[in-house]
Amino acid sequence: MLRNTVWILLPVLLVLLVGCTGLRGPTPSPMPEVQTPALPSYRATVQGVFRGDEPVPLYGINWFGLETADRAPHGLWTGRTVADFLAQMRGLGFTAVRLPLSPQVLTPGRPTPSWARNAGYPADAYEGLRYFLGETRRAGLYVLLDFHTFSPDRIGGNLPGRPFGDGYTREDWLADLRRMAELSLEFPEVFGIDLCNEPYALTWREWKELAREGAEAVLSVNPAVLVIVEGVGNASYTGGWPAFWGENMADRDVEIALEQKERILYLPHVYGPSVYRQPYFDAPDFPSNMPAIWEAHFGWMAGRYPLGIGEFGGRYEGDDRIWQDAFADYLLAKDIRIWFYWALNPNSGDTGGVLLDDWETVHEGKMALLRRLMGR
Repeated sequence: MLRNTVWILLPVLLVLLVGCTGLRGPTPSPMPEVQTPALPSYRATVQGVFRGDEPVPLYGINWFGLETADRAPHGLWTGRTVADFLAQMRGLGFTAVRLPLSPQVLTPGRPTPSWARNAGYPADAYEGLRYFLGETRRAGLYVLLDFHTFSPDRIGGNLPGRPFGDGYTREDWLADLRRMAELSLEFPEVFGIDLCNEPYALTWREWKELAREGAEAVLSVNPAVLVIVEGVGNASYTGGWPAFWGENMADRDVEIALEQKERILYLPHVYGPSVYRQPYFDAPDFPSNMPAIWEAHFGWMAGRYPLGIGEFGGRYEGDDRIWQDAFADYLLAKDIRIWFYWALNPNSGDTGGVLLDDWETVHEGKMALLRRLMGR
């Protein structure tokens, strides 16, 4: 009986002996952590925008609403969903959407209207923004987040023309740019952050210094995203012709002093007679006089700096149609391939939209114009 007990206990004693004397085999190495490969950085060059070495086609459209007191994309009151609108955009050939924002959608806690919720949009405006970005990912669209105004009460013809004011501080603006950059980390289809929509109240020198600060704030959070810089208005040298808000880059000292040289993309705004009747629209040689004006305001940058157009559009009737056709010719001649049309929305008072008043039927004249600029 004792003998049998010894044989039974012997394996246990051997295991204990090996464990105590350190004679067991080598400890297996821990399983290596699975690292998600970092996505390539976006790069802005004179040849266009790239993600790593892959070109990023940016034939874009503006869809507004989140910058307003509604804090939701306009048009959802028709019952159409965000996904439905985005699928239509993609089907029309657009590859990107520019999304105007205000600070009210960058932190949780503010409601969206019932008409948006009835179309499946979240009740919280910040969650709504994240929902929107998730839908653009599913639709295969790139996104440009646009800091459009610091107050939803300051839109349209009442835009502040600067990134902060009225109790909203420079520090508030920089913090909100960092929040936008954080979203671009979570949603890598966000290729760019537009620092301030139409800073027309500033001189170029004033805006250039603020743009450097804003760019540093964005890139401190996401060094792989692009920073978008618009032009100014008529507070600076204009080359001899009045400019639209956001159009004027006639000051040749435009370069933003950053270490990341390929992170700045310049996107001026330019419009025609349906937005404001500039004196040169009544010149006897209109529209053949326009290329020289565009050249002075921003066109001189083509081939020297990464350049596109952040907003253009109009009613596409009468002189405005003549202007838009001439502008499309100019973009083709200058090989400017990055653009964002204003707007999807038919409720844009001075331009109308790519969609007609039923928020579904397409303005075929505008789309025929834009197809000339797609897929080059």
